[in-house]
Amino acid sequence: MTPPPMTLDVFRSALGDRSRAWVALHPDERRRRAVTACAQKDAGELWSLTEAHLGLYGSSGVLVSPHTLSAYRTGVTQFVAYAGANALNVLRPDLDDAQAWVLHLLERFKIATVRGRVAAAAALYRALRWAGATDSTPFSGVRIPKDHEHPLTKNPPYSPAVLRRVFARVDDALLHAPGPERPRLLAARALLLLLAHTGLRIQEALDLAWADVHLDEDDPYVTVRSGKGRKSRTVGLSDRLVSALRAVQGLPRRRSHAAGMVLPFRTRMAATNLLRPHFDREDVDEHGRPRSDWRGCHAFRKATGTRLYEALGDFAAVAEVLGHADINVTRSYVRIAGSRAHKVMREW
Repeated sequence: MTPPPMTLDVFRSALGDRSRAWVALHPDERRRRAVTACAQKDAGELWSLTEAHLGLYGSSGVLVSPHTLSAYRTGVTQFVAYAGANALNVLRPDLDDAQAWVLHLLERFKIATVRGRVAAAAALYRALRWAGATDSTPFSGVRIPKDHEHPLTKNPPYSPAVLRRVFARVDDALLHAPGPERPRLLAARALLLLLAHTGLRIQEALDLAWADVHLDEDDPYVTVRSGKGRKSRTVGLSDRLVSALRAVQGLPRRRSHAAGMVLPFRTRMAATNLLRPHFDREDVDEHGRPRSDWRGCHAFRKATGTRLYEALGDFAAVAEVLGHADINVTRSYVRIAGSRAHKVMREW
């Protein structure tokens, strides 16, 4: 039987317990386990050590997000696998070894992904130094090329036309759906509007509790408490979103722990599986598969930022809604319609 997904509080408590388990070890035993794991290239044990160190001494401590830990685990696992395939001494890699791994990654992944993998490997060696297993700092001098591709080129926002088509498809499905299908479609509409009308990050939407949703106010809003960097903020709600949230408020829940949560699911994979089919187009590719406009959940934030900036012309206001501490990050989210500039320039 598959265990129910953990709430964020339970997850953080479990991370704290795992971190304390390493702290409780005598320093000599901690060092022995770390050295043995390096010799055996035991990715599971090395990740356990890294996770414990992140929970203790990472910038967010036990408040680190599950998504960040998942990404770091992937990076540590991939580095250990690379070390095994290339006969590297995990305890004593030098800068050339680290740079060779960066080259290996650059041949396979985008630069942003490479940076994340290298950050995970660097975290591994911070943990090994904490355990007294090594004094090596192999990633302190590695070079990763700058990514000159604009974020909006790599993953542009959903266009208004795409969003209109998707919302129309969901609304039409709700009109004709049999009873058992309606809860799923109502949840899909609520999540779509949460992402497209508030600019919430997908994890913020998944963590949203009814206690932080204020629908009966003259100016309805949600309070986001699980923002990046543990920053909280309030975000206003559209009338369409208020209606969609009220429609899911009474839906039955399979898991008792989810009763106080807005959405009836807790994982990014569940959110993707719910939304992605609605982005399929009617034409097919050369392999006969439906083409899709799906670009992930982050493209909703960029669509929200773009729409807000076009209406307000104020990057600071957009940054406040999106929860950005740095307004320059907001600039990378906003696609300013080129047609406006073209029209002005044509009249020069």
